[in-house]
Amino acid sequence: MMVIACIVPNFLMGIIIGAGIQVIFMLVSDFFRLPKDIPKPFWHYPMSYVSFHFWSLQGQYKNDMQGMIFDNQSPDLQKIPEEYILENIFQINQNRSKWVDLSVLFSMIIIYRILFFIMIKINEDVTPWIRGYFVRRTIRQSEGNLNTIISPGGLHPSPS
Repeated sequence: MMVIACIVPNFLMGIIIGAGIQVIFMLVSDFFRLPKDIPKPFWHYPMSYVSFHFWSLQGQYKNDMQGMIFDNQSPDLQKIPEEYILENIFQINQNRSKWVDLSVLFSMIIIYRILFFIMIKINEDVTPWIRGYFVRRTIRQSEGNLNTIISPGGLHPSPS
């Protein structure tokens, strides 16, 4: 959201674009759709891994269900372990620990802060350069127009 605030000139437009990006991140975070149901080329691989919702939900599921055993529908059947629920129902990869998910979240915080700092510095340095370029161009055009007088017969150079 901070990076978007640097890019857009209007705060209301920044809020709208930021909310739209947050919605897209929530849609690909495996909360509304299971991982195997999300289309792979764009939505699953780059988008869900960039989304912090993906990492926080997986870490939360792993943390909340750690060591739990669930009763089956029939008392005669064996109980269901948490590994089965996470792998088959929620389709969560068990190869990563919840601490890996947490470390990814903290690294995303640091990376996004650095990205925000870089965008602020670029905005501070580049914006005056661009404004100066346009001002110099306008001054050159106006200086070129000062030496000509517009008459009904056309343009004639001034005597000065």
